[in-house]
Amino acid sequence: MSEEKKDKILILSVDRDNDIGEKTNVDGPIIGKDNILKAATELGVADPEDSDLNALFQAVRVLEEVSKQYNAQVAAVTGHKNIGIQSDKKISEQIDLVLRKFPADYAILVTDGTEDEQIIPIVQSKLPILSIKRVIVKQSEQLESTYYKIKDFITESLENPKFARLVFGLPAIVLILYALFGAEGWRVIVGIFGIYLFIKGFKLEKYFSSVADELSSSLTRRRFAFFMYIVAIAFAVFATYRGYEVMLNWLNTGFFEIASSFVSASIYFYFLAAAVAWTGRNIGTKKRRARDVAAVVIFGLAVSIVINSAAQLILEPSLSIFSFIVSIMFGFLLLFMALMIEWKS
Repeated sequence: MSEEKKDKILILSVDRDNDIGEKTNVDGPIIGKDNILKAATELGVADPEDSDLNALFQAVRVLEEVSKQYNAQVAAVTGHKNIGIQSDKKISEQIDLVLRKFPADYAILVTDGTEDEQIIPIVQSKLPILSIKRVIVKQSEQLESTYYKIKDFITESLENPKFARLVFGLPAIVLILYALFGAEGWRVIVGIFGIYLFIKGFKLEKYFSSVADELSSSLTRRRFAFFMYIVAIAFAVFATYRGYEVMLNWLNTGFFEIASSFVSASIYFYFLAAAVAWTGRNIGTKKRRARDVAAVVIFGLAVSIVINSAAQLILEPSLSIFSFIVSIMFGFLLLFMALMIEWKS
């Protein structure tokens, strides 16, 4: 028993966010039973619901138990309201002050929750920890644990750009659309969500990323290309609107008729959008000549003519199949022109 008395044990209470200092103006470290009780009384008067109050009284209770067998002392260290490097640095410095006055062999750590337990590595770097006494009001223990899990998830999401876009970006878009369009906005929201799932499902992220990079690059380096992209986007938006408006008149028909009505009303506007974007991207560059750009545009026109003719034939079966064949022949003619232009270049 006499040998056990030689061991010095420090009962250490930790207030990482410095509630004690903020509410009582008592600076850490607080050393000794009487000083701890005085600080606890002042904190209890200032804020009876503060959990650090329980930690201080628990530290005193542990001191009384440990003192029966060991040479023990109690102390409380406080950090800073800005939790992180600043608070942990203050705690480390205060522990050094305590150990200079009471060079303990071991420590018993008393905390009021998960937040304060994050300084365990700091304490262990200075002296061994025998045990940890966690003081939490029983009714709030599960709630506090949930709180810190949510807090850690939010912190991790903010630090990771991919998580931030998913966790905060998508809900933000949903809220903005609902605020702008009300109940009708849900159709837009569902559509955007469907597009997002489509992109993820078919692994198309790199293509959309390349489009975003191209827009950003053209804005700063190739203003003409950027303007052409904006015109192309306007054509694409109008094409979608035009196709949707016409499609509403065919909702009571079959699937092929509905799809054909959309295509017939929008195909040439989509062609213009693609042609303008292609021209803006390639005109004036060393990689492609004007003839090459024109050849691709002519090829796109040929495809659009054939698709539109097929859609018209579905919408109006009374039309002669000969007109469809003529459109195909005309498409072949345009394709031949495109090939000749590329060959000569």
